Amino acid sequence: MNSKEQGMVTQWQSLFYEDRFAHTHQNIPDFVKLGEAMGVQAQRCIAPGDVEAKLKCLIESDGLALLEVAVDKKVPVLSMVTAGSALLEMHVYDEGKERIRRAKLKAKMGSIGWVYG
Repeated sequence: MNSKEQGMVTQWQSLFYEDRFAHTHQNIPDFVKLGEAMGVQAQRCIAPGDVEAKLKCLIESDGLALLEVAVDKKVPVLSMVTAGSALLEMHVYDEGKERIRRAKLKAKMGSIGWVYG
């Protein structure tokens, strides 16, 4: 899965460090070209409707194969267990909590004169 950023790190910076991002939005290699350069059959899947056909091709291939699947940058990587937590304390996506977190952050950033989108 490729979101063109370091998704889990970005998520932690968003959830626990008030959207203060450092070194997570950067250029990444073309994994299909990288795989091909190493002699690996490689394909990219961008459209959700193509997943089944691409997976079938991957399964039926001989030897090593790589399938890069493009995903949205803002889809959270969940469930997630934070450092020092037990499995029963895992984070799952809660749209209501996310709206509240973003509203609080927006209010805080606005109170110090920052524009937060």
